[in-house]
Amino acid sequence: MFRRTAAALLVSSLLAVSAPASATSWPMFQNDRRHTGRTTAIGPSTSSVRKLWEYKAVSWIKNEPSIGPDGTIYIGDSKFPLCALTPSGARIWCTDVGGFVNQSSPAVGNPFSKTDAGGTRTVQTIYIGDRNNVFWAIDSEGDVLWHYRIHLDGDVRQSPLIGPGPAHTVYMMCGCTTKGVLHAFRPDGTLLWSVDLPQVRDASPAGIQVGSHFRLYVVTNNGQLYAIDDLGTSGQIAWHLPLGAPSAHSSPAIGAGRIIYVGNAAGLFAVKDDGTSGHVLPGWPFGTAGGVDTTPTIGLGTGKVFASSFDGGTRTLYAIDPRTNPPTKLWSFTGPGTSTTNLALTPSAVVGGNGFLYAAIGPQIYGFDPAAANPASPKWRFTLPADAISLSLGDGVLYVSAKNAKLYALTAGP
Repeated sequence: MFRRTAAALLVSSLLAVSAPASATSWPMFQNDRRHTGRTTAIGPSTSSVRKLWEYKAVSWIKNEPSIGPDGTIYIGDSKFPLCALTPSGARIWCTDVGGFVNQSSPAVGNPFSKTDAGGTRTVQTIYIGDRNNVFWAIDSEGDVLWHYRIHLDGDVRQSPLIGPGPAHTVYMMCGCTTKGVLHAFRPDGTLLWSVDLPQVRDASPAGIQVGSHFRLYVVTNNGQLYAIDDLGTSGQIAWHLPLGAPSAHSSPAIGAGRIIYVGNAAGLFAVKDDGTSGHVLPGWPFGTAGGVDTTPTIGLGTGKVFASSFDGGTRTLYAIDPRTNPPTKLWSFTGPGTSTTNLALTPSAVVGGNGFLYAAIGPQIYGFDPAAANPASPKWRFTLPADAISLSLGDGVLYVSAKNAKLYALTAGP
C-alpha cells in the first residue's frame, strides 16, 4: 500500500542530478551501492584516538548511521523509524510515527526542491524500514513523504539502496517470514515492480550498472546468491547460484570485474558474474574460523578484502589478497567478541581514503595501518563500555553504535 502525507504535496520535482557525495558523507549501508565499505574520507589515523562526543538514544541503534552531504547524521533508533543529529552529536529531530527499527540502515539521497511557508530550499530524502513491515521516505527536515506497507508477516530489516541516475530508483528488501520480496520504487513512492525470493531474512541487496540496466545481488539465508535485473517496469532474475551453506547477516559486496564477495557458514566466497550465470572462482571459498557473518570490505588499490568470522566467542578479522589461487591470507587478528544478538547488525569493517582499516571486536575498536611494517598490529585501540554494533566513517571521525544505546564519535587523539 502506497500513501502520501500532506508534506509530500509540497514537493516539486526531483532535482535532475543528485548532489555528489562529499568526503564527509556516508549515504547508505557500507557507504555505496556496491557495499564496499570504502570511502574517500580520512578517519582517525594517528597513534591514538579520543571520544569526541557520545549520543544517548532512546533504545539501541542496531544499524549503521548514515551521513548526509551536509554532515547531518541519521540513525534508526530502535524506538523510532528515524532520528537526525548535528555533526556535533545534538539531536535535531526524531520522527513520531512508525515502528521499531532493527538492522535497516538509512539511505540518504534523491534531493528535491521543497516549498512551503518557509520558502523554497533543497532537502534530502531518507529511506528506512521498520519492524511493522513498513518502508518509510522521510525528508531531511523530518517530514514524512510516503510509506509503503507490506501485508506479510515479518519486517523490513534490510537496508535500502538508491540506484544511479537518471532514475534514482529506490530498492527495498522485505525480510518476511515466508519469503523475501525485493521491491523497486520511483523516488515519489510509486511501486515499479517486486520479485519474490526464498528465505531472505537478513542480507541487504548490493548493485552495479551492467550495460543499460542495473543489476542487484541478494543472498538468501539458505545460501543462494541471486542476480536480479531492473528492466524499468519489471525485475527479472538473471541467474542464481547455490553456495552450499547457510548464510546470515553477510550482505554481498561487489569488487572489480563484477566479482561478488559474500560470506556464509563455509567461509568467504568470491563469485564471478558471467552475465547469464555466476560461478565460484577457483580456490574459493576462503576458509575461516567459524562462519562469516559480516559484509566483506574491499580495500583500496589492489582490492584487498577484509571480513570477520565468529566461532565460539572468538571473532577473527582477516585481510585477504583475492588475486591468487587460492586466495592468500595476508594477516588475521583475533579477540573475544560476539555475533548478532537481538536483531542488531554485527559490525563490518570500513576503509578510509588513506587505506586505514577500522574494525570492531566486541567492545574494542581498532585502527589498522596497511603501510605499517606489521599491518596486523593495531595503530590504535579504543575500548567502549559495551559491544559495538556498527561502524561508519566521516572525514576525521569514526562513528560507532554500541549495545548500550549510544552512538560514539571517535577522532584523532590525544
